Amino acid sequence: MKKRFVRLSGMLMAVALALGLIGALPGHSVEAASGKPIAKYVSPEHIEFVSYSKQWNQKKLKALYAELLKNMHGEELYDLGKVILSAEPSDEELGVADMSYSWYEDDLSDIEMDEPTEITLYGADEHTTVESMATTLSHEYGHHFTHYWLIKKERKLPSSPKTKWASIRGIKGYPVLFTEDTSSADYTHYWDATEIMADDYMALFGSPTAKTSMVNSLRTEEGMGFYAEVENEEIPSVMTLAAVRSYWLKLSGLKDPLPLVFKEPKLTRIQALDVEDDGITDHKLIFDAGSANSNVAARLKYSVYWENEEEEVFDFTDMTTGKLSILVPDGLPETELTLKVYAYDPTTKQFVYARPVKYDLSDPEAPVRLRQ
Repeated sequence: MKKRFVRLSGMLMAVALALGLIGALPGHSVEAASGKPIAKYVSPEHIEFVSYSKQWNQKKLKALYAELLKNMHGEELYDLGKVILSAEPSDEELGVADMSYSWYEDDLSDIEMDEPTEITLYGADEHTTVESMATTLSHEYGHHFTHYWLIKKERKLPSSPKTKWASIRGIKGYPVLFTEDTSSADYTHYWDATEIMADDYMALFGSPTAKTSMVNSLRTEEGMGFYAEVENEEIPSVMTLAAVRSYWLKLSGLKDPLPLVFKEPKLTRIQALDVEDDGITDHKLIFDAGSANSNVAARLKYSVYWENEEEEVFDFTDMTTGKLSILVPDGLPETELTLKVYAYDPTTKQFVYARPVKYDLSDPEAPVRLRQ
């Protein structure tokens, strides 16, 4: 079976979509359509980096390889065959991971990967730096990492609800999809377990460059900060789940020197302050610390986002360090809002989010939390 995992771009978030290609021939259509490569670099592990963009020469391909190595990796790295830089626009697809696996037994007890994984990064003419490719490379490598170790150690695919990951990820009661049938009318990439795993990898074990890019996206014209990288933020942040981190480390035999010290920075209250002479009410957003470790909590940078999709309302606060409340001068919009709190650790380049909460602010002097 040949599988392609596609990461799409969008103004509000980068999303991923798995498309099943059964019986496909080896090789990638990008190469067939792009003609002669502009540059090539082969790593010591025999990973072939191929550029079809004039913006990416051999020197930059070698730098991209160095960036790849900053993502936590083990023996699965040797099963990565190729990284392709495509000049095709990234308006829709940011990147894909093509992999092939097969089995004969119904219980998948003999499943194995058939061919080295191929990763394609799109928009190489516009994304001309290693930094601009870092998060997509990390996410796509996350597909490779999670497939490799689940197949080798559990003889299961990420689409199986019987993996140990499924029992410890904190997704009970959420509509997470475990399926290979992406053509189903009920399918949505947002709830695809395979995509959640790849984002988990990026958040837990991705390179410092990729993690910094998540935060820097806040400053882009169309940026929505952390929204741009981890797609599904309705489930608990993997950065609060030490058992999930330990699970992948044990499965792969790797060691991670970075401790996992986060907890969910839940929004606990919206306080309406005294009404000003002009009749405008300020609001104070009050939330829990993002870590039980007081030293870590003191250095965390917090930001709160709010939105109402139907009314096309979206905004966020500046980052504030160490404080557990943020003042919103002139108050929040007088409507129903979904709010999320984010905490970023500039020391470790890690971040954590709180699951969204909803408030009715139609009366700005009496914010009401809504049931979800």
